[in-house]
Amino acid sequence: MDTRTQPVEVPGDFGNRVRHRRTELGLSTSEVAERTGMSTRRIEQVETRPVALTAGELARLARALGTTIGELSAPLQHRTTRRARMGPLLEPMRRDECVKLVESGVVGRIAFNSADGLVVIPINYCWVGDLIVFRTAADSAVAQYDLAPIAFQVDTVDEGLRDGWSVLVNGQVRPATEPELEAARERVEPWAGGRRETYMAIEPQRITGRRIRSW
Repeated sequence: MDTRTQPVEVPGDFGNRVRHRRTELGLSTSEVAERTGMSTRRIEQVETRPVALTAGELARLARALGTTIGELSAPLQHRTTRRARMGPLLEPMRRDECVKLVESGVVGRIAFNSADGLVVIPINYCWVGDLIVFRTAADSAVAQYDLAPIAFQVDTVDEGLRDGWSVLVNGQVRPATEPELEAARERVEPWAGGRRETYMAIEPQRITGRRIRSW
């Protein structure tokens, strides 16, 4: 029996650790996919939801990220104990660094004023040119929110490492144009399901970000 094909139990924060290490190296999910021989969608699943990994996949991920299986899957309390004495450092990020992080993600949050007040909801999205494009239902509140202020936020955090980053995009939302729609069609698949065939585009006016490190 080939043990490389057997499922391996990984900690609940494994996806955060993979994403943390990938962004540290400045790699996109597609670049990690190429290094591991896995699909980009598989890497995105690893980073954003609980998955069952084989020993072979775990080893390839560790090699691709220049680390060890132990570093990716060590128990949380070991890292927390070692680093709890160190004070956090909050650093602003450059715009190009923020854009790269947004571009490499697939899930974020939008905030806007609806008839019922401020609304914050998660979305699946993709970066098209200089825009954030997402899909929604034609009768949703945001689909009626044409050329109005909106905020988009994406982040990641490792509770064990006490590290993380956050990017905030302020801009306006509008219906996507036909070229923008076509560019995003195969790249955005809402996890919520249902008919979500209205494509909306966020035009960034201000992009800021912060990174917190405990070392």
